[in-house]
Amino acid sequence: MGVFTKMRPPFTCLRKLTNLLRNWKKDFLEKCSKAFDDTSENYWKEKYLAEHREKEDYARKIGQLAMQVDWLKKKSEESLGPGYEDKFTPKPFKE
Repeated sequence: MGVFTKMRPPFTCLRKLTNLLRNWKKDFLEKCSKAFDDTSENYWKEKYLAEHREKEDYARKIGQLAMQVDWLKKKSEESLGPGYEDKFTPKPFKE
């Protein structure tokens, strides 16, 4: 009886491994067409291009806002004189 109990765990592990491999093979065979399908490649290309366009739009918007801030600073200095920031902008800490 001691011999059978010592041999049982490897067979149990082998059975579990066999079931696991069988399940992986079944899943792969069901879904392998997706792995080699051109539509998935097109999907990822479109997703990449959409993200790239979105980043370009954000960069363009940041550039536009930076130019507007610079223009406002220039016009404020022209109309209010140098040091206008000290009159209106509270400083949270001393420099």
